[in-house]
Amino acid sequence: MEQQDEIKQLLQVNDQKSQGSVRIESDILEPQSSSQSHAVFTLRKAGILSNDSRLMIPLYASTANTRLTCFGGAYSIIRRATLRTSDGNVIAQTDDANYLASIKNHFKKQEFREKVGKYKNGTYNIYQYTANGQVGLKPLESRDLLGTSAEDRVEYVISLGELFPELMPFSIPLFALEGQVQLALDFSDDCTEPAVSSGDRAVPADGQTANIGNVKIDLDNFKFISDHVFMDQDVFDRIIALTRTPQGLVIPYGDYQVIQTAHAAADPAPAANAKTLKKYNDNIGMSGLRLKHLFVHNSLSADVLPTRQKITGRYGSTDSYAGVDGQSLQININNENYYNQDLPTQEWYRELNDVYGTAPAIPYPLYTTIGSVSDSQYQEGAANTLTKKIITDVEYYTGVAQNLSLTGQACIGAVNFCNPLDRSNTGQNGVQVGNSPISVQYNRYQTATLNEAITTRYFACIERLMAIKNGKIENNFS
Repeated sequence: MEQQDEIKQLLQVNDQKSQGSVRIESDILEPQSSSQSHAVFTLRKAGILSNDSRLMIPLYASTANTRLTCFGGAYSIIRRATLRTSDGNVIAQTDDANYLASIKNHFKKQEFREKVGKYKNGTYNIYQYTANGQVGLKPLESRDLLGTSAEDRVEYVISLGELFPELMPFSIPLFALEGQVQLALDFSDDCTEPAVSSGDRAVPADGQTANIGNVKIDLDNFKFISDHVFMDQDVFDRIIALTRTPQGLVIPYGDYQVIQTAHAAADPAPAANAKTLKKYNDNIGMSGLRLKHLFVHNSLSADVLPTRQKITGRYGSTDSYAGVDGQSLQININNENYYNQDLPTQEWYRELNDVYGTAPAIPYPLYTTIGSVSDSQYQEGAANTLTKKIITDVEYYTGVAQNLSLTGQACIGAVNFCNPLDRSNTGQNGVQVGNSPISVQYNRYQTATLNEAITTRYFACIERLMAIKNGKIENNFS
């Protein structure tokens, strides 16, 4: 604990910056190598790396019809982010970083999304009440759209802290390392085959999937701005001294592991006005690891972007259309069920609040279909469709009443295993998983209205320990 207290004092550089007791040098880096599928940046071995370091991502569209996804924005470009040493030792890696960032963006306040997020990261999940009291997205203005050439590019900013949200608040002392640190990025599908455009980067303004077009990175102006924090020399001397002890400088941090599973639709398909229960059993591993929290994201699996995700892109997490108890979840950890009974959809939001101790800004009808569909008839047929909808059926993009398609598209599940009074990385936070892997039973009612295959992503936040010994980084799962 003595070393932990000293590390907190030395390496939480944000506290030091707020007190004005540090010097910051910023390097504007061009990628060592880059293409529309990947990029690598090599950082200078100096100072302490700040989590405010950031990517400057200039984007443009191939057609005037191309739009960034509502939930994903510019985050949708980054499929995987890896922080590693120059000799290949991985410090932290975030797979499906675009999905994780879209989940975390739901926790930003509406005012922030409208005044900052829309311009900084390109997301536009900003809601308003219509004249009749329904919920809908605020319309995009012309200045919010991508240009159609590199000359008309729009620059977005993604911080290092957003790519590796659990790596901080401790920062990496670059000056104490023998080699350099690299940031490696793998990019998502750039929709080069319009016939099977997946909605990873973009959605179509005319509602026609074949017209999504491409979102391109202007590689000539793609930059990483690395902020290097410098403190008094006696502070750096103390850090170096810790790296030369037998145990080294030990830094606790979190790292996300992603488990992706495919869940088939009901076969045979449910009859009209009926529902079919599908039970999916997923083994997500994690034996011997310490788990802090878990996110559950369910996207529609169809190769071509489904109508229900013509605004959100693949980043919509879809609720069942069976209404109340349309989904439920049970987790078996250390050979015991985590919940006394399966957790139904209407309880998921409370669990989601517990991950960060704050509520996400998701309107009720976007989180669940409860209240937006008839619980007995599942919104099938004119006679059974609810006439008083919570989400407006006014078109957002041309051709489809896509505001209404947002129903239940932000239904993210979560479980917090940390002490709710202290969610920080300590090396002892969360639940220690034994030899038996974690299993998840996910139950979903499929209906005639929505009977589609589901891709489920489990984002497991694992607490790790990193030791810096004589300039070398060693890391293991705690």
